Amino acid sequence: HYDLVVIGSGFGSAFFLHEFSRRRKARVLVLEWGRHNTHDWQLEHGSNSNVQHDSTYSSNCSKPWVYTIGLGGGTNCWFAQTPRFHPKDFRLKGLYGIGLDWPLSYDDLEPFYCMAEAIMSISGDPEMAAIMPRSRPFP
Repeated sequence: HYDLVVIGSGFGSAFFLHEFSRRRKARVLVLEWGRHNTHDWQLEHGSNSNVQHDSTYSSNCSKPWVYTIGLGGGTNCWFAQTPRFHPKDFRLKGLYGIGLDWPLSYDDLEPFYCMAEAIMSISGDPEMAAIMPRSRPFP
């Protein structure tokens, strides 16, 4: 018996499980389609998964999409770049007359950027705060 069953172990699950585990002690089961292949295995096979590439490719939309199967899901193929939107990105219509303004501001989201960066152990140059304001230093 489990208190929570999570399907997949990608980015979304990681954030959810991190927050859930802080709030209560529970028996959690994470179901994953793929295997947990070691880094050595991935280097030897030139792949992060033993699932055939053809079964991870979807072209039934306007843009083809490749996804990964395995422990960690898409975290196995991201580029470890986590840029924030610039404060002006939220006010494109008001500032430049194009697009739409967001119904929230950079300041509304900034604490959540900090939380996500802490969970992910994001690092960066502290001087970036002159361009992208921060309420806390990089973790």
